[in-house]
Amino acid sequence: MTLTLDKPQTERVTVPVATLPQGEIREYHWTVDALYRALNAGVFEHPERLELIQGRIIENMSQGPRHSTLASIVADMLRESMRRRFAVREEKGVRIDFDGEPIPDVLVLKGRQADYLDRQPVPEDVALLVEVSDTTVIYDLGGKALLYAQAGITDYWVVLMNEAAIVRHREPTPERYQSVARLAGAEAISPLAMPEAIWTINALLGREEAPEVN
Repeated sequence: MTLTLDKPQTERVTVPVATLPQGEIREYHWTVDALYRALNAGVFEHPERLELIQGRIIENMSQGPRHSTLASIVADMLRESMRRRFAVREEKGVRIDFDGEPIPDVLVLKGRQADYLDRQPVPEDVALLVEVSDTTVIYDLGGKALLYAQAGITDYWVVLMNEAAIVRHREPTPERYQSVARLAGAEAISPLAMPEAIWTINALLGREEAPEVN
């Protein structure tokens, strides 16, 4: 049996992997608009887990307690320092292209939350994007970093859960980030959009008390 997707499915279809012959499958290239139509039609069982990467729908695994807690710690720290000028979101999408809407762990946007009532944020709105990485380190530092660089995300941090470190990416080009630095321990980090907000890596990751913000 050949499975051909000429258009997004409008009903749930389950096809056993064994019935899909090699070389006879045509992959459908999804757009953001097509994905939203499918979501509104109730096609997917767990829509909250889905992100769109270069036309492919990716289902994210459920987060473990360490991952979700660390993402919340980082978001809370950023929110405490940046909330007067920026909107901080957790696990919300950013539309980087007609066929791309990834869902980063933490997203810092220019302006107020209310500015995005009627639209999804785009790369020009992003002040900082953070991914918390454990089993996805290679992807977050490789393919996803390239994706964000090509989209023009100017400040991209990857939190290395198992190393208590952050890899900071800046100066995006279509080929890569030109500035990549690994920071850990007592080394300092601050958002490009708000350089006066400074933490040690230990403080940002909740491993030590952060200075109080006035």
